[in-house]
Amino acid sequence: MRLLAFLLLGLAACGSEAPAPGPAADVPFGATLTDVTRETGITFVHEGGASARKWLPETMGSGVLMLDHDGDGDIDLLFPSRGSTRLWRNDGAWRFTDVSAESGIDATGYAMGGAVADYDADGDPDVYLTCLDGNLLLRNDGGRFARVPGAPSGGGWGDPEGEFPSWSMAAAWLDADGDGDLDLVVVNYVRWAPHRDVHAEVVEGEKAYTRPQLYEGDRPRLYLQEADGGFRDATKGSGLDETPVAGKSLGLCVDDFDGDGRIDLFVANDTVQNFLFLGTGPARWREAALERGVAFDDAGAARAAMGVDSADWKNDGRPAIAVGNFSDEPVSLFAVEEGRFRDEAASAGLLEPTRIPLTFGVLFRDLDLDGRADLVLANGHIEPSIGKLRRELLHAQAPQVFRNLGGGRFREVPAPARPIVGRGLAAGDLDGDGDLDLVFTANGGAPLLVRNDLANGNRCLRLRLRQPGTRNLDAIGATVVVRAGGLARRDVVRTASSYLSGSEPVLTFGLGAAAEADVEVTWPDGTRQAARLAAGPRPQVVERR
Repeated sequence: MRLLAFLLLGLAACGSEAPAPGPAADVPFGATLTDVTRETGITFVHEGGASARKWLPETMGSGVLMLDHDGDGDIDLLFPSRGSTRLWRNDGAWRFTDVSAESGIDATGYAMGGAVADYDADGDPDVYLTCLDGNLLLRNDGGRFARVPGAPSGGGWGDPEGEFPSWSMAAAWLDADGDGDLDLVVVNYVRWAPHRDVHAEVVEGEKAYTRPQLYEGDRPRLYLQEADGGFRDATKGSGLDETPVAGKSLGLCVDDFDGDGRIDLFVANDTVQNFLFLGTGPARWREAALERGVAFDDAGAARAAMGVDSADWKNDGRPAIAVGNFSDEPVSLFAVEEGRFRDEAASAGLLEPTRIPLTFGVLFRDLDLDGRADLVLANGHIEPSIGKLRRELLHAQAPQVFRNLGGGRFREVPAPARPIVGRGLAAGDLDGDGDLDLVFTANGGAPLLVRNDLANGNRCLRLRLRQPGTRNLDAIGATVVVRAGGLARRDVVRTASSYLSGSEPVLTFGLGAAAEADVEVTWPDGTRQAARLAAGPRPQVVERR
C-alpha cells in the first residue's frame, strides 16, 4: 500500500475543532480516564508465588505486552506470569477472550516481561519472554505460537550449588549491528536462587522481602541474529560487558540520547548506578552514565531504579529520561543541557507528588493529544506489611498521571483511584477511537484497564512504519518528527519501555486542532523521507520508498 496515506489529505480527525496548541496551564485536561476492567471479561490474576518464605522474586511482579497476534487489526494483551502466562484476544467494544490454549501460549516458566517484534520477517509479531528460570522465544505462525529451540537464554551463572540461568527482566529488539535484521539486548537483575535468599525483617519477628544490596548483580547480554535466523551471544567486546559495576537491571530504554544517529541504551539499575551505553559503531557501545550525569542522583547516591521511558517532553528535539524509583526517592527526570543530563524533577513539579509512592511502571504518552508528552506512573510497594512501619506507606497504591503543561512543567491530574500493587504499564488504542488507553499490571492481582475518552476535540496522527523486502519490516529504530500547530513532536519505533512491558507499535502524535501535519521519517539506515499527512484515528501505513 504505497503510499495512499501520503497522497490523501482528507480532513479525517479524532474530534471536532479545538484550540491550537499553546500554554496549557489554564486549559482543562481534555482526557477522562475510566477504570473499565470489569466490563472487559479479563479474569487474569497475576501469580507471583507469594508465600511465607518471602523470596525476593515474589515482590517483582510482571509486565504486559501489546500485540496484534492474529492480524485482525485489534490490540491483544499478553500477561506474563509464574506458570500461567495468558493471551487475551481483543474482540472489540472492550471485550476480551482468553485464547492462550488455541494460540499455543504454553509458557510454564516464571515469566517476568519481554519484547514483541516480527524477528523472522514473516508478517506477524513474535514474542521474547524474559524469565527467572530461562528465557523463551515464541515464534508466531499465523496466530499460533511455538517455542524456538536454542533461543537466546539471557546468560547464566554458577556457584558451588550448581549452574543457574540469569534472572532476566527487560529486553529490546533492535538492529544492533546495522545488517538489517533484528537482534536482542537483554538486561538481568541479581544472582538469586532459593539457597541464596537472605532473611530480613521490617517488623520484628516477621520475615520481610530483602532489597537487592545483599545480592550480586549480573551483566546485560547482546544476541546478534545470524543469516539462518539463529542467534549468537555477542556480549564480549560489545561494551555491554565493560561496566563499572555489575548491573541490577530492571528497566531498559532504547533511543538516540546524544543525537549522533546511533542506537543508545539506558539501563535502570536497582541500588547501583544506572548505565548509559552510547553507540560507537555496529554492535558496540561505550558506557558513559557518570560523565553524562545519569548514573546517580544529585547527591551522588544510587537510587532503587525500576522502570524507565524517554520522550521529547519539551518539544525541543532532545529526549529526556524518566525513571521510577523507591519510596522516598522521587521520580528522576533527566533532561539534556549542554551535552549532559540534569535531573529536572523538582522544577517540573514532580518532586513532592512522587516522593512517597514506590514507582515501577513509567510511560510518556500524549493522553490529551495536545502535542505534548504526558507522564504516567504505576505505583506499588514491595512489602505487604510496610504500613506497620510507616503509616503513610501502603502496599497497594494508586496510579498517577501528570499532564505536560509546556514550559517545563507537569501537573497531576485525576487518574483511576483504585489502588493496586502496580508494576507494568503499557499504552495503546484498545478501542480504535484514536486516543491512547492504558493497561497496568498488579503483583499478585488483577490488571487495571483504563479507557481514555477525549472531550477537547483534539486530533491525532497515527503511523505504522513498514520496510517491505527487509528483515526489519516494522522499521524498529526509525525516528519520526511531526510538525503541526507550531509544535514539533519526536518519537522512535522501539520495543522496550516502562517496566517489563511493551506498548502498541503504532506511533500516536497529538495534533491539537491541526487537520494535517508535516512528517519526516529517518529510517534505521539514516535515509530520510518527508510527507504531509492528514489527521485521523486509524493508523496510516508509511512505507519506505
